[in-house]
Amino acid sequence: MLDKLERLAHFSVGRAVGFASIAVVMCFLALAGDLVAALKCTGVLTLLITMVLLLKARLAPGQNYKRTELWILLKPPERPHPEVAQQIIGTVLRETYLMFALHSGLIAAGCFGASLLLGLLR
Repeated sequence: MLDKLERLAHFSVGRAVGFASIAVVMCFLALAGDLVAALKCTGVLTLLITMVLLLKARLAPGQNYKRTELWILLKPPERPHPEVAQQIIGTVLRETYLMFALHSGLIAAGCFGASLLLGLLR
């Protein structure tokens, strides 16, 4: 059951991060004429995504489990008992948010590093 919860949490959070990433890519493409500015913009926006994910991870254990997309994605027989659902769903969501935050933070750091290197090479 925990494996299914983790897969659905990755699907739910990954979809949301994917939509945010589309916006970041569009900003990158809009600034593609100036690669340093495009990388800086991408780094800032990706860092913003990271901060939102960290905030969501902090709030996940206290969020009402019945109002999460993860709960809605589960079929009624697959749902954990109400006595433990809050703890299980909060923990799974927290870990998923943190994993995506780590990856987006690394991408932001890479963008900032690349923009610094390109700026020095100019």
